[in-house]
Amino acid sequence: MKFCRYFRKIVLATNIAESSITIDDVVYVIDCGKAKETSYDALNKLACLLPSWISKASAHQRRGRAGRVQPGECYRLYPKVLHDAMPQYQLPEILRTPLQELCLNIKSLQLGAIAAFLAKALQPPDPLSVKNAIEILKTIGALDDTEELTALGRHLCKLPLDPNIGKMLLMGSIFQCLDPALTIAAALAHRDPFVLPINRKEEADAVKRSFAGDSCSDHIALLKAFEAWKGAKRSGRERAFCWENFLSPITLQMMDDMRNQFLDLLSDIGFVNKSKGAKAYNHYGDDMEMICAVLCAGLYPNVIQCKRRGKRTAFYSKDVGKVDIHPSSVNAGVHLFPLPYMIYSDKVKTSSIYIRDSTNISDYALLLFGGSLMPSKSGEGIEMLGGYLHFSAPVSTLHLIQVRKAS
Repeated sequence: MKFCRYFRKIVLATNIAESSITIDDVVYVIDCGKAKETSYDALNKLACLLPSWISKASAHQRRGRAGRVQPGECYRLYPKVLHDAMPQYQLPEILRTPLQELCLNIKSLQLGAIAAFLAKALQPPDPLSVKNAIEILKTIGALDDTEELTALGRHLCKLPLDPNIGKMLLMGSIFQCLDPALTIAAALAHRDPFVLPINRKEEADAVKRSFAGDSCSDHIALLKAFEAWKGAKRSGRERAFCWENFLSPITLQMMDDMRNQFLDLLSDIGFVNKSKGAKAYNHYGDDMEMICAVLCAGLYPNVIQCKRRGKRTAFYSKDVGKVDIHPSSVNAGVHLFPLPYMIYSDKVKTSSIYIRDSTNISDYALLLFGGSLMPSKSGEGIEMLGGYLHFSAPVSTLHLIQVRKAS
């Protein structure tokens, strides 16, 4: 965009401007020396998105944005002594992200014990991070007690996706609600299509809640928004629809493309016949309870308890105790929920520990589509997740649940 001589163009940029884009007429760069970077807290088993000091390599890249096609200057808002103390490069991804997908690949390539193999890396990950990844893979049924691949694990190895998202797709095809599973998986693998403008946040929140209806689910909200966008696209008014409903057309189109890629992957491993299309595996595609059950199967063990505290609800996680619903969620600000549990996509630490993309689910969805069940130590009822979740019911009911789950 060209500006006349009486205007000064100011570009506010994240660290994407370090190397991914070039703006020809930038003459001055002001570098604050910080970036929001994802790290992994192995002790609390959560991702942290916090401002941190950049590396020297990033500082060099930022300086290079000035004067790409003409002389320029860079002003750094931090002392030289701090710059000299910065690490040379950013931490490698293996040290700051969960390792489940990598661990599956190690087993699929028959490279031996996971922990022993990763210990040979040039910069080996924290042993606790490795232990957490193995425990999660066992919990979702991808590894057995001896750390060998199960039947589910072998299928997940063939899907280049986060294991939880891969499991959601497999369960969606098995339980005949593939179309919603494809859409939700695409959003989780890429990004949330909802846009929250600072000056119109309340309007955007209201629109998102209108898509969710009474489902108490961010996942249902993005599913309904995508379906409405597809309808608008067929009538040639997708751009107006996105503008009116605070949606990103680029993100929605990417989700649509990813849905097709996921369908190809499922076809390659024999779970669907692509020539029939996703609709052929969508008998229960409009059944909200079935969709939530498949969500539970895919996102487990990401579950929190919803406990009433007077006129409000408090949320508790197994690993970190009390958590909050992220402000961007349709469940933020809701005081009471109809069902006792919440399944979620991501737990992240910023100013607080937040649950992002959550869905309110029933205990039966959790019992039938969650992880393994164990008799409680008291002998009265059954437990999940090492006793974190406890269910009491008549013996006949518990026996029926176990039989159904086994089948």
